[in-house]
Amino acid sequence: MAKLVSSGETIGFTILPYTLETPIQDELISNHSDYVLGYITHNSESGDNKFTYTESGTPTEANNHWSLTIVKLFPYCEKAGPWIVYNCPPAGTKIEFGKILRKSHETLHIHNWDTWSVVEKDMKVAVITSWEIF
Repeated sequence: MAKLVSSGETIGFTILPYTLETPIQDELISNHSDYVLGYITHNSESGDNKFTYTESGTPTEANNHWSLTIVKLFPYCEKAGPWIVYNCPPAGTKIEFGKILRKSHETLHIHNWDTWSVVEKDMKVAVITSWEIF
């Protein structure tokens, strides 16, 4: 007998690798979204990642955010990032990231993601593993 373990509708957050040439903070400020929790960037000097909240309108850094653990353990893609953390499932992320792509008339197509569980928060997180922008 088959049982659905996780669907896109049960995912509360999505982590999307950011692949545009402009700095992530400029794009997120100019294309504000209530669905962006923040972003992860890599410090090449220390080798560490940092998470920056954007939901309050004022960037606030955190060194112990749950997304940092996922990116550290993530086996695919470039870990240097940056990464955008959305507080919606992949379908919502596609729409919200589309607002950034609007000026170039491109769209995001998500092909695959891994689903992670954050036990202490009792939530599911999708990390996009295969996507295209065209």
